[in-house]
Amino acid sequence: MSSERSKGRVRTVEEWLGRLSSRDVGAREEAQSALEELLVSGAPESRERTARALLEELGRPGTSVVEPLLFLLQRGWWPPQAGLTGLAVQSVLAVLTRMEADAPALENAASVLAGVCRVDPFQLAALDGLFQHPKASVRGAMARVVGRLGTAAASELRQLLALLEDEEPVALSALESLAALAPLAPDLTAPRLLEQVARSDGARLYLALVSLRGLLEELNGEARPAPALPDLESALLRTLSAPEAPIRQEAAALLGLCGPLSPEAIAALREHLRDESPHVAARSAVALVRSGAPAAEALFLLKGQLGPAASRELQEAAVAALEEADPARLGRARGMLETVARDAAGLTREALFELLGQLP
Repeated sequence: MSSERSKGRVRTVEEWLGRLSSRDVGAREEAQSALEELLVSGAPESRERTARALLEELGRPGTSVVEPLLFLLQRGWWPPQAGLTGLAVQSVLAVLTRMEADAPALENAASVLAGVCRVDPFQLAALDGLFQHPKASVRGAMARVVGRLGTAAASELRQLLALLEDEEPVALSALESLAALAPLAPDLTAPRLLEQVARSDGARLYLALVSLRGLLEELNGEARPAPALPDLESALLRTLSAPEAPIRQEAAALLGLCGPLSPEAIAALREHLRDESPHVAARSAVALVRSGAPAAEALFLLKGQLGPAASRELQEAAVAALEEADPARLGRARGMLETVARDAAGLTREALFELLGQLP
């Protein structure tokens, strides 16, 4: 690399910051690499000086390098120095208020704030009021921050749930965070997720289904009781007719977690054994097996999808559906799996024998 850096010229942090806004792509990339190196591997004093300079530039009105600064901070600034957490919150909030709710840089801004809150929990309390901030970008960032905090976010769950009623980008961020946090308080989160399933569509519906399925599967895996959700089956039956295959796929998988199914639900799953999406068909089959419903037709479909004559796509769809299920509920599939495993090859054969080893 023919650059001043490679020839031994040592630039200051301020000089590298100035080059972040260069019109020369190579100069910008070199500056970003140098600043990341200083942020990650320098001496403690050097790292802190670099972080302070980045944060001060981030908070400077009119700065033109918000995105690269946020990228650098979320990528290389760990752990944040305790003496800089207040400055970090101030600087990040300054740029958040100038962003749109769906700005790509919002993700990095949230990561920086989450890192700060993990090091300095006091900052999370200081951010509480931002869940009601007039700017959607700030509310969306708070939804993302909470999702990155693990058990420390339990106290913020009610505020996160309130964001489900917000405008679309904010609500989607809240749902993404709930996918990780819902098991912290199932009795609180499951009914709210079901509400979203019952009255949403598109991306919001898909994320609600993913979050609710993740919650129920985690509770099942830990032998924890699931909250009573009497309207779950009817909501899922509506969803099973959605035009988007990923949504039908999630609805079918969730029906398999509902325990004994009504005749209407069994009929709907049998209908979707012929779904145009092999993933929907496979999950419908596994749902029938898991639920205790008559499963001959479902096992026949899975056997065909797993057989040596099936395409790679069909085999992968069936294997994925089986691997996601609780092995304790798949005992009725043992005979079929043993038969197809003998004739299978490659990764499909390995996956089937591994699955057979987990069956009761």
